[in-house]
Amino acid sequence: MKLFLVRHGEAVSSDVDPVRPLSGTGKAVVAKVGRHLKGLGIRVADIRCSTKARALQTAQIIAEEIAPGQAPAETQGLKPNDPVEPVVRQLEGETRDTMIVGHLPFLPALAGRLLGEARPPETLGFPTAGVLALVRSEEGIWSAEFQVWPEQIK
Repeated sequence: MKLFLVRHGEAVSSDVDPVRPLSGTGKAVVAKVGRHLKGLGIRVADIRCSTKARALQTAQIIAEEIAPGQAPAETQGLKPNDPVEPVVRQLEGETRDTMIVGHLPFLPALAGRLLGEARPPETLGFPTAGVLALVRSEEGIWSAEFQVWPEQIK
């Protein structure tokens, strides 16, 4: 099983819109990342995102590229400060390649927990629209497969 952890794209400030949807730049960068993932042959069976607008928009844009016709599932428990253990337990029984679109500090904390990292999760930093791909072995051991940071994409 592969797990793709994606941080939402750049959002407008809460002064502009308290809902904090993606900015124009955020939408463009997320679309670029989605095209890049498609070019890598990435396909997922399940896309989950937090209930925040910026995460849903990010998931929708990426889904157009790597899961056409599939609507992302807004999922409780993926907000910035939610505990990661419930998601870890859900992933234990999952066999399909899955994408989770979320926020800081949740995503680095989840990655750190799955990878068995002893270091503080902040050291796993995620840029906006960044992707960390993890793979779980048959023995249930997670490892990092690759990362895509938007500034790496030409």
